[in-house]
Amino acid sequence: MVPSPTRVAALQGLGVPADRLDRLSAALRLPHRRPGSPAGEAFGPSVLLLVGDAGTVEAPDFWQRPFGAWIEVAGLSDAQIIEAAHRAARSDLFACVTTVTANRLHLAGRILNGLAALHPMPEAQRDDMELALHEAISNAVVHGNLQVEGMKGLSVEALERFSHDLAARMADPAFADRRIEVAVWLESASAVVEVADEGTGFARPERIDYGASGRGLDLIAAIVEELQLLDGGRRIRMRFPL
Repeated sequence: MVPSPTRVAALQGLGVPADRLDRLSAALRLPHRRPGSPAGEAFGPSVLLLVGDAGTVEAPDFWQRPFGAWIEVAGLSDAQIIEAAHRAARSDLFACVTTVTANRLHLAGRILNGLAALHPMPEAQRDDMELALHEAISNAVVHGNLQVEGMKGLSVEALERFSHDLAARMADPAFADRRIEVAVWLESASAVVEVADEGTGFARPERIDYGASGRGLDLIAAIVEELQLLDGGRRIRMRFPL
């Protein structure tokens, strides 16, 4: 029997067939939250949104409380969704979406909105955190899942090559359907944020030959309290003071 997640009190579907919602609800032992239901305490502070219609999840309402976890179900088996739901249950905020969706959404801004609702912070601090998270997600999308190299110069040719490669990989389901996962944990004096991709990994060299891009990790390191590259570079962990 699958144990019930601890930080998720209910699930809601968006463009997910009713029979699949029933199966997942039973497997996770989570009640359905019906669309339009009030945020009431019956479901606690965190509802898991299972997204089948990725186009409509851009609506801001779906990124506000009581929602605290988002899983795009396209291409995932029930078992994979259940595994992701348990990762969500161990997080204060959680998102698992395709590369296409992560690229289309301003995902860093959505996550920071959720974090600010849980822990209000000064505007300047929030802006710094959003900048670091945006850079981490961009790296995961472009260099991780799409495996596009950064620009090596400031020439028109370098920009055209980069733009062409990016568009070609985004149009290829083998790359575009890979997953980006963001998880947030609140601690007593800090927030830990992880961004994971499904690329080939990255080992940061001691010396970096910068072109027109490639300074993202240095920017992140200048903002965060602690920075770690895990899983062969496929996951970045950032600790922000609160």
